[in-house]
Amino acid sequence: MLNRLVKKVSLLLVLSLLYSLVEVHSQTFPYVSFMGQTLANHSYVDLSLVGTSDSLQCITNLMTCCSSSQGVHRGDWYFPNGSILQFSGDIFESREPQRVSLRRERNPAIVGVYRCDVSTISVHDNIDTSVRDVVYVGLYTPDQGTISLLGGMTLDLGLLTLACISTGGPATTVTWTRDSALLTEGTETVLNDPVTAQYTHTLTVTIAGVYTCTVANEKPSSASASITLEVASAPTDVRAVQDGPSSISVTWTPPIPLGITTGYKISYTGTSSSSSENVNGSSMSSHTLTGLNSGDTYTVSILGTATGVGLPSPTIAQVEPVGLVPYPAAILNTTTAATTTTITITITGSTPIGSIVTGFVVHWKRNASTSCSDSDEGTISVAAGSFTNYVVTGLEEGSWYTVTVRTSNTAGNSAPSNTLTAMTLETAPSGPPTYLASGTSTHDSISVSWGEVTCVDRNGDVTGYKLRITRTGQDERIVDVNGDQREATLSGVAPSSNYSVRVAAVNGAGTGPYGDEITVQTEQFKAPPPNDVEAVQNGPTSVLVSWSSSSGATGYMIHYDSSGGHNGSISLNSSTDNFELTGLMEENTYTISIFASSVDLPSTTIELQVRLIPAPGLVSVSVSSIAATSISLSWSVSSGMVASWEVVWRPTDRGTESTSGLLSDTTYTILQLDPSTIYTLTITATNVAGTNTSLPIIVSTGRPLYTLLCSPGNIFSNSDCSSNSGRDPQEREY
Repeated sequence: MLNRLVKKVSLLLVLSLLYSLVEVHSQTFPYVSFMGQTLANHSYVDLSLVGTSDSLQCITNLMTCCSSSQGVHRGDWYFPNGSILQFSGDIFESREPQRVSLRRERNPAIVGVYRCDVSTISVHDNIDTSVRDVVYVGLYTPDQGTISLLGGMTLDLGLLTLACISTGGPATTVTWTRDSALLTEGTETVLNDPVTAQYTHTLTVTIAGVYTCTVANEKPSSASASITLEVASAPTDVRAVQDGPSSISVTWTPPIPLGITTGYKISYTGTSSSSSENVNGSSMSSHTLTGLNSGDTYTVSILGTATGVGLPSPTIAQVEPVGLVPYPAAILNTTTAATTTTITITITGSTPIGSIVTGFVVHWKRNASTSCSDSDEGTISVAAGSFTNYVVTGLEEGSWYTVTVRTSNTAGNSAPSNTLTAMTLETAPSGPPTYLASGTSTHDSISVSWGEVTCVDRNGDVTGYKLRITRTGQDERIVDVNGDQREATLSGVAPSSNYSVRVAAVNGAGTGPYGDEITVQTEQFKAPPPNDVEAVQNGPTSVLVSWSSSSGATGYMIHYDSSGGHNGSISLNSSTDNFELTGLMEENTYTISIFASSVDLPSTTIELQVRLIPAPGLVSVSVSSIAATSISLSWSVSSGMVASWEVVWRPTDRGTESTSGLLSDTTYTILQLDPSTIYTLTITATNVAGTNTSLPIIVSTGRPLYTLLCSPGNIFSNSDCSSNSGRDPQEREY
């Protein structure tokens, strides 16, 4: 029995030893928890340290192990302010979980996070084999948390970031739910720093819903906050087409209703590049992507955005990729042919490598010389393959047009072709000038003016006009006028007559219709007054009147009236251009008037005044000096005006007579006379009324003394001639 008992005891000791050895190396991390409740007056709190190792120890830090002796331990607690709360620890040898309670009486107790450094130590080997851990625990519940959008939506990723902010108490656990369903990716256990009183936890979301963030620690209660996220509405009818060699035009229809949509994000991807652009404004419906690679193919998509308030909409993609086709080639050659209203274009050319031609753009414009208006032009787009010959229709007859052609594709239009100039065929004008009006008319001319033919009625270049003139009861006549004139003066018409006038336009194809007629009346004929009228005395009692003939005159009327009451009138025929008035009164002033008569009205009257002067009176002559070859004379007239004087001399023994010519002076010296020669001298005074000649005088040249020989009729008497003694009784010495 005894042996059997000893064996049992020995076996138990061995097992106990083995168990003890196993327990030493089978360590469990301790933890710290609340014990009880915080009193209302905050007088104390209970902390609990629980462990299952041989012994539990609270030490000053993680780097120091305090073991005074095997199985006897002490420990330290750290308060939020960093001070050490000292207490004497119990010896725990039981293998059951142990509890260490601390009562710290304060008024009030320190509020914060307490920390305990825990380690287990092998008491058998007296070797530090501790496993240390740090545990934090908050002593109060977090305040109500808040959830906000952190930085708004991340547009490049199409994501939205939420921020859960906890204040007033350290959170040890953060959980997220969406529509009450737990989000494992948003759940987190937090080990806060002892002095941290705020914590922010973020969550990136892509799905709409009600998001709730809950924060908690070891206290029974917790705090939570919620936010509702909506999704922006997506646009519809998305289209993307090439808008140039390196651009794409994107159009869409904004969503109805708009909801929270604030704008749009357009993404595009090519073979060598990709990017995106944001368009602000929910009502926008178009955007142009520029700076793309010509010749590349792009995939375009768009989504609605709600920046700062919600999630982006689903992506709407353009179904067909957009290929940026390069510019097409210009048309190389074109030719034309024309009819009266059409121009036919023949197109030839080639396209550059990598390009296609999807159509043609034909532009025509009527030249200014034949243009009806500034808008007299047009542009016609025709699909490729529809023609190599194209007929431009609806043109005006006889008009010049310029025509150019461009090739087109989705990249745009090419440069224009060479410019063609063509003229449609002419037809005669289909309408008359727009108006016909009379201008200033005279007795023998008609002036008229007219407007242009309307543009649509010209049917070609107007090269002239025809005026049809008809006098009542007479044959009509046609007058041609150049095309650059729109007025004319028609001559050869009769005075005081009515004429009807009509006008028509002419072009290369013929004469158009005549317009409405107008009636023009010529004025009465009034003869022009005689020209170059002169009236000069032609004798002591006559005046010669002369003039130039007046065109259209049927005769002339001369009237005279003197200051002495003598007057009269003479009527002359149209062929007369002078007339002498005779039987007038000497030394009277006459007013002479003349006018031309006509079939209608006489001309204005031309008046002249003439005073009749008498013939010169008696001429008296004196000899101033006598030399061997010269005789000097002077003279005067007893009455009347003298127009000219004339001296006549001849030798008495010869019949040759010499004259001085007409003189205006009353002195004259006869030169180059023969010496010792006797001369007979006379002086004649002349005016328009007649002449008067002096009595002849006889003078001899070449004597020592000047001698005046006596002769019958001389101014000296015979008694004077006979009284000279000792001399020739026929001479007198001076």
